[in-house]
Amino acid sequence: MMTDQNSAVLEVSVEEKGVTPTPQTLLNDASTLVSFPTNTNDFQLKLDFRRDIQVRVDNPQKIVEPLETYITYRVSTKADRTDYPHKEYVIRRRYNDFVWLRQNIAVEYPDRIVPPLPAKHTILGQLDRYSKEFVTCRMALLERFLSRLVCHPILTEDKHLRVFLTANATEFTTYKKRGTGLLRRMSNSLNTISVSYNSRQVDFEFDPIRNHLHGLSEKLAMLEKVAQRIHKERKELCVESHQLGAAFIEWSSNEQSVSVALSRIGHTITANSSALRHNLISNFISDWAQPLKDYVSYIECVRETLGKRDALQIQYEQSLMDLEKKKADKDKVTNDEKSLMSFWTKSEMDKEEKIEKMSQVIPKLVSAVEANQERLDVCSDVFRQEYGLWKCQKKADFKSMLTALAESHIQYYQHCAASWDLVFKRMASE
Repeated sequence: MMTDQNSAVLEVSVEEKGVTPTPQTLLNDASTLVSFPTNTNDFQLKLDFRRDIQVRVDNPQKIVEPLETYITYRVSTKADRTDYPHKEYVIRRRYNDFVWLRQNIAVEYPDRIVPPLPAKHTILGQLDRYSKEFVTCRMALLERFLSRLVCHPILTEDKHLRVFLTANATEFTTYKKRGTGLLRRMSNSLNTISVSYNSRQVDFEFDPIRNHLHGLSEKLAMLEKVAQRIHKERKELCVESHQLGAAFIEWSSNEQSVSVALSRIGHTITANSSALRHNLISNFISDWAQPLKDYVSYIECVRETLGKRDALQIQYEQSLMDLEKKKADKDKVTNDEKSLMSFWTKSEMDKEEKIEKMSQVIPKLVSAVEANQERLDVCSDVFRQEYGLWKCQKKADFKSMLTALAESHIQYYQHCAASWDLVFKRMASE
């Protein structure tokens, strides 16, 4: 069975290599995966979601080498596909390998919403990048990234993803070296296009989506700040509650007549303080803060994809303006009455030559407009599909987050209510 994701980081000197066949009990079907709702009524899409592959990221290991130190993670895959020769794979990957995977998928599918990766260093504030808390949180985010990819009806078929999940260390290193320069050039080109069109006016059809993403990002960022403040206050409350409980217990030794009652109150306060730490403090990063940060990043991925569609919109509009301008210029030259003053003069011959050149250019501009419009229509349709998928995933993810938040609060308050109720009953019976 898989080791607990909270297991300690192992320090080793060399990285495990190779693709390892694994027993059938390696992956638990009940493992936490990102899944999409099966009810397509929530969005008008007919795409079938792939459910024939599962991934797990665990077992972090610290690799200490002469020139660098880094963490590798065990990536376990359970697949039931014809393009996967084996049913299960176990390989090791480092964070930079995940970055490589996302960059390649983003280049292969520029009009798709590619899920985000955790930030390189500071996803948890100022935590040590080799600390257990940092590594555990990053590990969960990397698993979420892979789970979103393998559940996506299109991205799950990507060849780079298949190599990432199945190739041993040597094969993977060799594969990564292929086309690195081309990937870098294509990525830079796409980034240049996206940035250059950010400030230009685009089609208003997608304005509601654009406004929703902007507003949601701001709300989540504000929610995360408020949650961090509450988290800090809870930690202070936990410390002070322990001190208060200890004070009651110490007081009980000096008050013989109410010693039992004071002692019970002190121990109850201390127990409730421990429950506060267990239910609401210890899980704050994994259950609330980290998912919120992750979704702010995810929204940015959606906005980047929308920006690429906007770039095509601008390109189409520009080509249309060029066509209209050329047609207007031709009409102006054709209807120029000054040339009628002379027949078959040099100016008249220049006019005919201009009209002929414009007549040759206009069909090319028409073809360019049609091609740009076709690319824009295809990209717009793809984005609508992607946005529909993302909305459904967002709904399921937020439901899971809020349910976990509610359950942790319920458990804490039930513990407090039960412990105080017991104290009151004992005090009433004495």
